[in-house]
Amino acid sequence: MKAVVYALLAAAALAAAAAIVLQRREYTWDVRAATAPGAGRIAFVRGHGCDGGPCQSLWIGDSRENATRIVTLAPGREECDEIAWTRDGKRVAFLINGYQLHVYDGQTLAPAGVVKLVEPEGTPSARIARGVTFSENGKAVTFDDCPRSHSGCRAGLVGVPQ
Repeated sequence: MKAVVYALLAAAALAAAAAIVLQRREYTWDVRAATAPGAGRIAFVRGHGCDGGPCQSLWIGDSRENATRIVTLAPGREECDEIAWTRDGKRVAFLINGYQLHVYDGQTLAPAGVVKLVEPEGTPSARIARGVTFSENGKAVTFDDCPRSHSGCRAGLVGVPQ
């Protein structure tokens, strides 16, 4: 009889643990968002549970409700810091880990390239990019190249794939 009781208790504990894990994986939260200028489009980052812990997904759409997930970032290794749209709303860029810019077509959602804004110095990088802004014609981005732990930013300018 004791064996049956212990087996039932173990099964109940396992079911409760599975329910907690599944609930965590289904729970989502918004991390950041940016609306395209005059284009009625939105790009945002959604946090959610993954097998390796919390992770983030990049989304683009006409609204949050009908947006498409572009990619899920590697849990514990990748994180989106900023989102920037071109002035015409045709392309959007997500700054990953403070130094790598992932550019997408805002309509087709196709990847348009990856650009390293600053050379990472270690993990996490000692230098990070901040304040990413597309140029007037969308062919370059300006940003501040900053030390992670103290002041002393310098201006940065990098061409982006067309």
